[in-house]
Amino acid sequence: MKQDKEKALFIARKVFAELVFDVQSLEGMPFTMPEVQTYLQGVTVGGHKVADVEKLKQQQLGWELLIDMVKQDTFSLTKETACAIQGVLGLGEALDPGQFRSGQVGIAGTEYKPPKAGELDSLFAGVVEDILKLDDVREQAYRLHLDFARNQFFWDANKRTGLLMLNGHLMSNGYAPLSVPAKRLTEYNAGMIRFYESGDYAEMMTFLRECHEAMYGRFE
Repeated sequence: MKQDKEKALFIARKVFAELVFDVQSLEGMPFTMPEVQTYLQGVTVGGHKVADVEKLKQQQLGWELLIDMVKQDTFSLTKETACAIQGVLGLGEALDPGQFRSGQVGIAGTEYKPPKAGELDSLFAGVVEDILKLDDVREQAYRLHLDFARNQFFWDANKRTGLLMLNGHLMSNGYAPLSVPAKRLTEYNAGMIRFYESGDYAEMMTFLRECHEAMYGRFE
């Protein structure tokens, strides 16, 4: 796909409901695709807890914030950008939204222990420095998501924040957005558990590339 930021933003808007649906599915939220489409049209979705509807709203606002950042050329691979995005995604859900965590966390399903809170600032700087050494912008973006998930910079919403940071980097460089389809969620979760435990990027880099190619292949 030819690198074109305007086309990347067009695709993001075109599949916006899909992006919101997939990112909320990433955390096991209960909405169907038709319900997400209905909600984004401004129609109340019944049969769900108020707290779940509020979480869905934050996923919508997170994507809207990201798209606006890319459009206005204000997106950057900085702690400030990551905190701004997580502050929206994690509002009402995470401890200290918009701030790096101040204590230890664990990850369900694995004995892997994320880094200590006092190491996070230097780790973040190291992550950005390391990924920018990669020649391919797409690989830089995929690695960014994986490092967010494994380092757990925030109390919660790390995978979602990493996914939006990934997409901000892709779209700012003219690449179509990437989404993990809900139908591949089980495969994604199993691969991520193996990644947490091994630290080996290869399997999940291939998985993310496949998801990405499937997206931009629809618009060639």
